[in-house]
Amino acid sequence: MRKHLQLGLVLEGNATASSVLRLKSVANELGPIKSSGLQVARRVANFLKAGFAINEYKELETARLILLRVPDSVVPRVVQELCLSELPFQQLSFVLCETWLLTEALAPLRKSGAQVASLVATPAAVTPSFVVEGDLPAVRLIRRLLERGEARTIELRPGTKPLYFAANLLLRALPVPLLQLGQQALRDAGVSGNQLSTLLEDMGRQLIDTAQKGSRVNWGGPLLECTNQTAEQYFASLEHDDPKLAASLKDLVKWARLQMAQRAKGHSA
Repeated sequence: MRKHLQLGLVLEGNATASSVLRLKSVANELGPIKSSGLQVARRVANFLKAGFAINEYKELETARLILLRVPDSVVPRVVQELCLSELPFQQLSFVLCETWLLTEALAPLRKSGAQVASLVATPAAVTPSFVVEGDLPAVRLIRRLLERGEARTIELRPGTKPLYFAANLLLRALPVPLLQLGQQALRDAGVSGNQLSTLLEDMGRQLIDTAQKGSRVNWGGPLLECTNQTAEQYFASLEHDDPKLAASLKDLVKWARLQMAQRAKGHSA
């Protein structure tokens, strides 16, 4: 008689790039694997050196937690197929793995009685790290699995994945063109090589330190280190030499002042 297994997997697409499936805890606890065909599922089991292939979704009932590792484009189909199966949904939790899709993509499974969540990898340098959001029972199960695999887990409040998306834009994407603009300004000023690298590292470290302290006073950098009259002289010179850069800086400073003023008002309320 086959031992009761806690972890199931629905997999389509390329599994080799998955950070979740490389965790030791997955290999140790994986049971039924459902893919686009039985032979494909067997190849997945051989690749992972864990689990066993199944032919029907119904055979996932031996699992308590089921990972969905499929391309975004096929999620609606897979969810529909799962809903049409005879699985005991009230006993199951489904986690959509390594995707920016909202957990609401699994809403039909939740309506059928299952607990649902989603996870996305964070840009960790060494230790695998994941952000998890969704129904608390599903979040707790996937968190235990990840942490048994020595991965770091960050839990979001239900329904707040869009805020995490916004944070990624603000911290990882939008600063890139600003950093490149600053780097080019340093190059145009004659700074290059190791001196350029060191200066960029120092400025980046100071930026992170200031942000972590939550300071509302020191965000202005040189704007706080010189008089308003001197700052205006710099802007005037930049407008003459590089009008586009000057205009961009003025717009950014105006926006930043507005944001920081609103934040300060909120803290004092």
